[in-house]
Amino acid sequence: MLLALLLAVAAGWALWPDDDDAAAARSYEELTGGLFASPPQGPFRAPVVRELKLPTFADATSVWGATGRDFSGGVWVGVSTAPAGSSARLFQYNASTDTWHDRGSVVEQLAAAGLARSGQGQNKIHSKIVPAGDGWLYFASSDEEGESPRGDVLPRWGGHLWRIHPQRHVWQHLLATPEGLVAVSGVGRHVYALGYWGHVLIQYDTATGATRRVAVGSVDGHVSRNFLADIRGHAYVPRLRAQAGKAPGVTLVEYDADLREVAETPLEHYLGRGTPGANHGIVGVAYLSDGNLLFTTHVGHLYRIEPRPGAPSRVTALGAWPPGAPAYGPSLFALGGRDWVAGVVQARSGFQWVAFEPATQVASTHPIDLRGLDKVLLYGSVTRDNAGRAYLGGWAAGVGGQRPLVLQVDPAGR
Repeated sequence: MLLALLLAVAAGWALWPDDDDAAAARSYEELTGGLFASPPQGPFRAPVVRELKLPTFADATSVWGATGRDFSGGVWVGVSTAPAGSSARLFQYNASTDTWHDRGSVVEQLAAAGLARSGQGQNKIHSKIVPAGDGWLYFASSDEEGESPRGDVLPRWGGHLWRIHPQRHVWQHLLATPEGLVAVSGVGRHVYALGYWGHVLIQYDTATGATRRVAVGSVDGHVSRNFLADIRGHAYVPRLRAQAGKAPGVTLVEYDADLREVAETPLEHYLGRGTPGANHGIVGVAYLSDGNLLFTTHVGHLYRIEPRPGAPSRVTALGAWPPGAPAYGPSLFALGGRDWVAGVVQARSGFQWVAFEPATQVASTHPIDLRGLDKVLLYGSVTRDNAGRAYLGGWAAGVGGQRPLVLQVDPAGR
């Protein structure tokens, strides 16, 4: 069944009607927000990097991996702020014209929806910006005011699940939650958000508008920065359990589209040094053209999820990421071909671009040329444009503090 479904999607068949055109076909590539074009000749060459000049606005500080692409290849970026009561903003980038467009702020949209309250803030868009089968882009916003790093106090203003139409640029408010919402995932009909504290998994059905939720479980202020979902509507979320006298036990829990628990697989390479709250859990994610999913953990380990028809998905540890030298790897890009993947990692020597072919274990590493930028943090992304260029978000030193940063990375070295 799964194979037949993947073949149908790969052939461009529609799974669910689009809100504009019921016959519109959405490929698996489109639904994952990916680009499965074959990599350029010599995928292991040093990439060319350039900074994109984001529009400026008050209190802007960073891009916490909040990137995505729409069905036409437009790139979307969520820019977060810092002060209490401030608001994150959403931007659209046209790579063919090298132009940015401001698509609005979260608090402005809460006011437009009649949901704004005095002093309310939504300073983060931390989630990926995910295309769904209905043609809309889904993402989450959240507040951090008053939250406790111990995981026992929720943020004052909670979180919100949103969608925006990539052509009409109209926002729709879908759900308000008491939890902060850190991540969004989904392929096709079902969109999921991950809330903290306690790893609360929230499902939104794009066909019916129905929502459901389940508490997966976490401890000591730990929240995974990402999680995954597949074409069947299955979601994969880490669960942490306290264990007397030793570190928490960690598993990856698989839920089906009815939010029933299907399987639980131990994750040996998940927590590193420090408290659970200081660990970021799943950081990099990638969707491969064969239906398999890859993810990296905070401690620098690569895992594969292999969905199987009529059975729980197989979860396999593939080894250190990057191979032979584990490091923090918050971004992961599927480069096509024979499932080459690449990403940026933060090692002691600085940021590096790593390209890797799991089937052969062939890898190459090149330093990222930051072109004089100071005090840089590069965070997670999965987004590539129609020319195959990858996008990295983060921050750099700016006037009086830090400023948001977006880098465009060309793996072809052009």
